[in-house]
Amino acid sequence: MAPLEGKVALITGAGGMKGVGRAIALELSRQGAAVALTDVARDHTVAPPLEMAAGWKGIESVAAEIRREGGRAACFQCDLTEREQIEVLVGSVANEFGRIDILVNNARAIIGRDQVSVADLDAEVWERFLKINTTAPFLLTKYAARIMIEKGEGGRIINIGSDLSKQARRFAVAYAASKFGLIGLTQGAALDLAEHRITVNAVCPGSVNTDRLSYAEQARAEAEGVPLEMIRSRAVEAAAAQVPMGRIAESEDIAGLVGFLAGPQAGFITGQAYNVNGGQLFH
Repeated sequence: MAPLEGKVALITGAGGMKGVGRAIALELSRQGAAVALTDVARDHTVAPPLEMAAGWKGIESVAAEIRREGGRAACFQCDLTEREQIEVLVGSVANEFGRIDILVNNARAIIGRDQVSVADLDAEVWERFLKINTTAPFLLTKYAARIMIEKGEGGRIINIGSDLSKQARRFAVAYAASKFGLIGLTQGAALDLAEHRITVNAVCPGSVNTDRLSYAEQARAEAEGVPLEMIRSRAVEAAAAQVPMGRIAESEDIAGLVGFLAGPQAGFITGQAYNVNGGQLFH
């Protein structure tokens, strides 16, 4: 039997064509889990050019891919800045599948507008990063944990952090603070939920080749009058030069560790934050 047969996984931020959420959804489905995919309603004016060219439809396209492979998937739109929508989301997933065994808090705020000095950072940008990157995982953990506790069969909660969960850098104070907070949530929730056999861990990638939108890259492309893909290619090349293993992560690198932490062999691992960065940061 597949290791996750009979389990249900809820994955946030799962709509990107090259995204970590899609890779995680495919990994967990291939291990036997039914998957609930959620993302914010897609705005085609800010979709990555490659997605637009491919006619990508976000979580609907991911679900179709899973179903073609013989898996079970359902889609749920949710704006993670809205607390009421988060509670409705978790309830809807539980109603659809009858349970939630695995929660993957993968969604993140779009970077770029935060990439300024703390002295120039807008309070609204700061608050948005905390809402999406820290408060939403807290609320999802709260509501999903209640369902896991009621079911009485344990569970897995996996938060997708960042290298900035462990070491801040210049012009990224909102992102770093929100991701540091995610590690605090991981450790505290791990202690609170241990008696219920619910493990809580974090995966902390470095740079990942996801093609996700960056407002800063978009602005740079417009200023230079070049395609966004050219700016992205430069950024990937520059980031790869800083990694001992000579490349940045692919989404599947992250999904592999999530798949392990979601499975039966990781039942005695909790409160941990694992780096996936090719040796760029040891912490």
